[in-house]
Amino acid sequence: RSLQPAAERSGDPDLTYFAALDPGQVRLVTGRLPAATASGDLEAALPEAAARRLGLKPGARLTLADRLGGPKVTVRITGLYRPAHADAPYWRLDDLGGRGVRKAGFTMYGPLLAGPGVLAGDRVSAGPTGWQVSADFATLTTGRIGALRDAVGDAAAALRKTTAADGAPEVTTALPATLDRIERSLLVARSTLLVAALQLTLLAGYALLLVARLLSSERAAETRLLRARGGSRARIAGL
Repeated sequence: RSLQPAAERSGDPDLTYFAALDPGQVRLVTGRLPAATASGDLEAALPEAAARRLGLKPGARLTLADRLGGPKVTVRITGLYRPAHADAPYWRLDDLGGRGVRKAGFTMYGPLLAGPGVLAGDRVSAGPTGWQVSADFATLTTGRIGALRDAVGDAAAALRKTTAADGAPEVTTALPATLDRIERSLLVARSTLLVAALQLTLLAGYALLLVARLLSSERAAETRLLRARGGSRARIAGL
């Protein structure tokens, strides 16, 4: 609460949380990344947006209370970071979406970037672990959309049935719904192309009939002239 404005200290406390992030998804703005510490202060890096809001810099120390009943921990901020690409799908795993700050009924800051050893140890309470799977669709064809949708559904169902030390995992995927939209779009596109092809065929047929009629009209006048000059039908037909 000491970082809250005085007028807000009687309300809900601000919240934060630790996370071990993919190093390739973050960019260090200033300071350094945290190192593993067996004792003493925990080291963590703070999102740049959160540091700006709280007025903190590398070297600052925070004392955090565990709302789950664990012991208080002192955290030393070693650096500030930001997402390498804020719109990357990776940040969907983050409760704050990589923004660093979210204010609703209370304000949440984070995540505090810590080493994997911190989260696996007993100095902070255990939290959820998330994985994100990305597929390579370079070889996917429209004929395999149905098979892919079924495979994704079966895989998600199988994962939900697996058990872990702390319960069954939660599996979310938007791929089947996305594939449904793609199939509907393909159906509309194919229908539009078919209608356009039929229209072009009809126009071509009408054009041929018109040309044939014009040629027939010109031919009729020439035929009458040749007949008047004594030409036989067989000879005129051979011209």
